[in-house]
Amino acid sequence: MKYLAISLIMTLGLGGGVANAEELSSSLLLQQDSSIASDKIASRDWSAAEEELISTDFGPEDQIFAKVNLAFLYSATGRADKAQALYQEILDGRDNSFAMTLSGQPRKVKYIAKDGIKRLDSL
Repeated sequence: MKYLAISLIMTLGLGGGVANAEELSSSLLLQQDSSIASDKIASRDWSAAEEELISTDFGPEDQIFAKVNLAFLYSATGRADKAQALYQEILDGRDNSFAMTLSGQPRKVKYIAKDGIKRLDSL
């Protein structure tokens, strides 16, 4: 089982649609490969992360993780509609890969997307 850990989990409290920076670090997933903007997201360089996520042609095995990262970025920067649309696209798709969390626990991307939608709906 391959764990690509390059995305962020929406386990943060969102206030007004913007991520609480203090809680951001606890929600990062481990990363094997920083090519999916996770290093930029971790440092809250939203513009650079978004540019990388939008302009990079990710391989099929990494597209789901790029979507999770982009959805998180949209939610963290107050673009709930875009975040919700990407999370829904993940839920509607067939890919349900695992990502390894910082706690060492693997998590399916569909669960990450469901949690993201729940938090967006509660705003």
